[in-house]
Amino acid sequence: MSDDALFAWDCETYSEKDTRRANPYACTLINLEKLRKMLNRINNLFPDLKSSDPLPEEFYDKLMNVVEIFVGTDCIDQMLKYLGQYDRKRLILISHNGSGFDNWIVLKNAKKLMHCPLKTPRGILSFPLSNPYTDEDLQKKWKRQKEIKGNYLQHINFTCSYQHESSSLAAWGNSSNLPANLRKIADVDIAIYTQDNWEKLRHEWEPYAKRDTLCLGACLIKYNQVTKEVVNQNMSNNLTAPSLSLKGWYYLYHYDKEMVEEEWYETTRMVAKHTEKENVEKVYSHTNPFIRNFIRRSIKGTRCSANRKSFEMNKMDEICNVLKEYISQSESNNIIDLFKEYSASTKDKTEVHSRLKKIEYTKLMAFDANGLYASAMSDLDSEYPRAESGRPFLPEEEKRICETLQ
Repeated sequence: MSDDALFAWDCETYSEKDTRRANPYACTLINLEKLRKMLNRINNLFPDLKSSDPLPEEFYDKLMNVVEIFVGTDCIDQMLKYLGQYDRKRLILISHNGSGFDNWIVLKNAKKLMHCPLKTPRGILSFPLSNPYTDEDLQKKWKRQKEIKGNYLQHINFTCSYQHESSSLAAWGNSSNLPANLRKIADVDIAIYTQDNWEKLRHEWEPYAKRDTLCLGACLIKYNQVTKEVVNQNMSNNLTAPSLSLKGWYYLYHYDKEMVEEEWYETTRMVAKHTEKENVEKVYSHTNPFIRNFIRRSIKGTRCSANRKSFEMNKMDEICNVLKEYISQSESNNIIDLFKEYSASTKDKTEVHSRLKKIEYTKLMAFDANGLYASAMSDLDSEYPRAESGRPFLPEEEKRICETLQ
């Protein structure tokens, strides 16, 4: 998704005295496309501006005015009403540590849920929402467009940048070399703002809240620019850094990247262009529906493995033959059964290890996948569901198998 459909946002809350429940009193929001254009304009006007230098005060004030702020205990609804007037069917709102805090605030304050949040041990990674405040004229417009299916309410997905950059927002701003007055204000204690004083102290927390959102938006722009140039991906379609690296590897494997010239304001610039490679053996990755199902099941904590029953290579047969020679009494051709017998055997395995290491197995990843994270949870008393078919490897078995194949 392009930057005009991406927003950086944040919410400020106070804790109730008795229940300690967090209640929102303000939300801040900025569109990444609008922010990117303003930052590019500043860079063009001040080409000698160093990363550590603050922005000129007049431009800093303009940036602060670009940040939308919604104040009151109904600030979530105010923000959704504002977005409902925005002419984009799908939007993504990104907050830092949204999985651990901000997304929960939206969940608690959303009046009607039409979609199921993606919750893992990391928190709420994704919280999709159909905007009940979608403008009626926009709904009619989208209804006339044949490529748009389903309901005609605006679709908003709340995600988390902390799954990509696990440092604090202040540290992220520093490592991104943002201008000094765009970095997070670190010396503000937000705990002092309570149900009784947040309204009269607005002059103190409002600059802090807007600055936080500016810092996050600038970090997201830099992050998305780099990842798009390198692997043709950005944060919009990758909930976590591992998923971005998986898809990035896939694109690097299947596509060539070349730099082409395009118009840029009154001059030109070089941008990356990706073209599909020819005569490349296809790899089963996130683009394959079966693998996607495996990943989705594995990420939620179920123990599962994905294995194709037919192989274009005979490497598995070679491995089975080596193991069968070692286990002389075995009649099975099933790789799982052979590994069980091999693991239980107390005979010397030095020769087997040597022969297995000589087998070229680099392409096994093209058709085999195992949920290592999920199978590590194979405690018999675990709260997670049991495997649907067959017994999963215990951690020590899986470790021995991996060591053997290495």
